[in-house]
Amino acid sequence: MLWLSLIVSFAWSLAGLTPPQLPDGTAPSAKLPFGKDRAVFRETFDRASVGVGGTWGWKSGAYAGDCTDNPRDFKLDHLTPDALTVADGALLISARPAPDGRWTTGLITTGDTCGSGGSGEQVRTGDFLLAHLRLPEANTGAWPALWTWRDGHNEIDVFEWHADRPGTAEFVNHTRSGDGTYSSDAIRAGGWLYVGARFGADNVVWYVGATPTRLEVAYQDHTGVGADFAAYPVLSLSVNNGRYHRAPPAQQPFDLAVDSLTIYRPTAPSGGR
Repeated sequence: MLWLSLIVSFAWSLAGLTPPQLPDGTAPSAKLPFGKDRAVFRETFDRASVGVGGTWGWKSGAYAGDCTDNPRDFKLDHLTPDALTVADGALLISARPAPDGRWTTGLITTGDTCGSGGSGEQVRTGDFLLAHLRLPEANTGAWPALWTWRDGHNEIDVFEWHADRPGTAEFVNHTRSGDGTYSSDAIRAGGWLYVGARFGADNVVWYVGATPTRLEVAYQDHTGVGADFAAYPVLSLSVNNGRYHRAPPAQQPFDLAVDSLTIYRPTAPSGGR
């Protein structure tokens, strides 16, 4: 109803807050897990802002091999900025086989980028991180992930997906403890979905859903990230080397797309959320 929409918009304005940006045709809902938060960082990928001076870096200190390769984590990745393209309001990360057996692929992160750029924006205790992704159209090998990292630790796996387990998402709290999985028909090769997590001091809550108003609680760890957590968001498309998940066919490239990534922050201290 128009009058209700106007009242909601006016209330946000009086409070001096930024209302959550929802897809066209989506109504605000009291059940939104980030409904009372303000957006402190929002990327809608209208342009490529990657590299020194840009929003995103394309290397990561989490990659032990010169910040571009990470074979010890069972990945065939070789990061390159050429794997990152923006078109029609979405970032496309492309994984392609290379002659030496590795796969050229991409990653974006705001910090700990080994001098490759980034705004330095961080996810902090109490924040809600949300992204809208299109999973690769692949049956094996593809390993997209949304996670956090800073200075060798503070890793929270907000979302991991392996193409040989197409209906299942994986979640891990590497900072304290806790890991879980979630299965749904909405999680499928080539499908779009929202993935996110609330970084509570005593409990991290993971969400998966088709729209921001239909986010399902996928897992809770009841351990949290502590009171002073801060880390950089990372979005990556990795390639499995076959150790724990099947490697990809040699000549079948695949892509990950993302059209929004947002950090929401509570307007008041979150305590043990």
